[in-house]
Amino acid sequence: MIECLNDRIAYVDSYSIIQAFYHSIIEKMSYFKDIQSGIRTTLKGLSLTLRHLRHATHRRTPEGIASDNYFDLQNGLVTLQYPHEQLPIPDNGRYRLRNEIEDCIVCDKCAKVCPVDCITIDAIKATEEVGRASDGSPIRLYAAKFDIDMAKCCYCGLCTVVCPTECLTMDKKFDYSEFELGKLTYNFSNLSEEEANEKRSLYEQFLFEKEAAKAAQLAAKAAASQASNADVQSTTPKASPARPVFRPTAKPAANVEPAKPANAEGSSIEHPLTDATPEEMQQIAQGAIETTKRPVFKPTQKPLVKVTDVPAEAQQAEVPVSTEKPVAPKPIFRPSMKPTAAVPPQPATPDATTSDVPQQQNKPYPNQLPSPQVSDQR
Repeated sequence: MIECLNDRIAYVDSYSIIQAFYHSIIEKMSYFKDIQSGIRTTLKGLSLTLRHLRHATHRRTPEGIASDNYFDLQNGLVTLQYPHEQLPIPDNGRYRLRNEIEDCIVCDKCAKVCPVDCITIDAIKATEEVGRASDGSPIRLYAAKFDIDMAKCCYCGLCTVVCPTECLTMDKKFDYSEFELGKLTYNFSNLSEEEANEKRSLYEQFLFEKEAAKAAQLAAKAAASQASNADVQSTTPKASPARPVFRPTAKPAANVEPAKPANAEGSSIEHPLTDATPEEMQQIAQGAIETTKRPVFKPTQKPLVKVTDVPAEAQQAEVPVSTEKPVAPKPIFRPSMKPTAAVPPQPATPDATTSDVPQQQNKPYPNQLPSPQVSDQR
C-alpha cells in the first residue's frame, strides 16, 4: 500500500514537471511569434511607403473640379503649394464685390436692395450730362461717395443682379482678410473731397442763376400786368373792394418723430440743394436710361396720296351718282312718365248721357251704388 502511494506521488511529480516544461516551451514560441509578426508588419508598412515613393514622380496639376481630368489622377502628389498654386475659381462664385465706377450711373438700386446696408452712396447733381457708360447709358450724377463694407456683406449677390449697367460684380478674390476691420471698407469713388465740393458749388451757382433768370422774367411779367391794369383802372370807375375769399387752413400736423435716414441719404440732408436723395437718384438715372433705350413714340400723319395720273372723266365715272332722296332717320322712341289728368266728379243728371265723358268712366263701383229710397206713402 505504501509502495503504491509512493509510485503515485512520483507520477504526479513527473507530470507537473512535464507540464511546467511544456508551458516554458510555449512561452518561448509566443515570444518568437511576436518577433515574427513585428517583422512582417514592418515589411508591409515599408512596402506601402516604397509604393508611395514610386508614385511620387506624378503630381496633381491645378485643375478645378469642373475639368474632365479632375478624377483621372488617383495616385501621386495631390497637395498644391498654396498660395503659389491655386485651384481655378468658378466664374459664378460669390466673393469680393467690385465696382467699375466709370460705368456706374449712380442709380442707388444696389444700396436699396442690399439686405444688410453695406453699400453707401452720395450723389451730386450735375448741370449737364457727365458722360456715357460702356453700354451707352448716360451718366447724370457724380458719385461723391461709393463705399462697400465687406465686413457686413452677406454675399447674396442681389446688388449685382439689379445693376442696370452691370458695373457691380463679384471678382475672384476670396482671401482678403485684414487685421483691422476698417480696411474691409472699399472706396470706389473717383472724386476727391475737394472735387466734390467744387461740383457742389458749381451746381449751387447754376441754381442761383436759374432762380435769378426766373425772378427777372416774373418781374417783367408783373410790370407788364401792372401797366395794363393801370390803363384799365384809369378808364373804368373804381369798384368796391371785393370780399376776401375764404381759404380753409389745414389742421396742425401731429408731432411725428423723424424717421431714420436711409443708408445713402446722409449727404442729401447735409447738402439739400446739390446732393440727390435715393428717390431722385433712381428717377434721374432711370429716366435717362429709358429716354435713351426707349425713345418717346411720336405718331406721324400718313402722307396723302394725290391722284394726278387718272383723268377727270375716269374719276367722275368711278363715283356713282345716287338719284334717290335720302331717307330721314326714324326718331328714337323715348317713353315719358306723364301724370294722368284728374277728372272732376260730375253730378248725376239726366243729361249725363250727352256728356263728352264716356259712360264707362262715370259708372259707379259696386260699393258706391246708392242705397234704395223707401217712400213714406202708405
